Amino acid sequence: MAGEHRHKGLSKSCIMLIVIAGKERFAFKGVASNLVTYLTDVVKMSNSSAAKTVNSWCGFTSMLPLLVAPLADSYWDRYSTILAFSFIYVVGLVALTSTAFTWAWSPTNSTSSSSFLFWSLCLISLGQGGYNPSLQALGADQLDNGDEELPTSKDDQKSSIKSLFFKWWYFGVCSGSLLGVTVMSYIQDTFGWVLGFAIPTVAMVTSMVFLSFGGRMCGKKSKEYIQGKPFLNIIQAIKAAASKVMGCETALAMEKPDAVELE
Repeated sequence: MAGEHRHKGLSKSCIMLIVIAGKERFAFKGVASNLVTYLTDVVKMSNSSAAKTVNSWCGFTSMLPLLVAPLADSYWDRYSTILAFSFIYVVGLVALTSTAFTWAWSPTNSTSSSSFLFWSLCLISLGQGGYNPSLQALGADQLDNGDEELPTSKDDQKSSIKSLFFKWWYFGVCSGSLLGVTVMSYIQDTFGWVLGFAIPTVAMVTSMVFLSFGGRMCGKKSKEYIQGKPFLNIIQAIKAAASKVMGCETALAMEKPDAVELE
């Protein structure tokens, strides 16, 4: 009975990764949600230029996982990748906080601060691009014991644990995003941008510390599993899906004359 009760809940590594994912979303949304206001009020950009800059930055950040995820998923160790890119993430947040501190004390030195702001946002994008997809894959690794990779397992207990994990995963992600958008926007508008950027930085630092000390709990894929040819596998998967669709269309075309003859 004790063993059955233990397997009904999530493991400590799953709970830790859910908390870390929520912290990362809190940090990113805490910066991105009110960034247009920062660029217009502090950097003195126009509304159109600030909106264009933020939209370009968000688009660039969203595109980076497409480039980094295949490398991290096939050639690099996911845990080491998360630690490395979380460090880059933290460096970018620290640089962003320092720009807010510089503008608060010496707003006249705008040229160097603007370039420093640009590079800090690039570091945040790079860190988030390698951090997020690897963290999600590492979370899925905690549920995969090597039997099946899809949640359609014959074992109802394993399927329920997978369903429970992804429910709490997205609850943590959405909760972190909600707190980042609401709480951090209020703090930035009320108490200033230095504190408003420092809190997401501290949240990201604590998540990196949690992952560093809790890495022993995380199950990791073996090197034989990680190494492979990701792009060749993608092409083979597309080819198999296309051949399956063509086979279905051929079968429907062969059945159609028979239906006409019956009519």
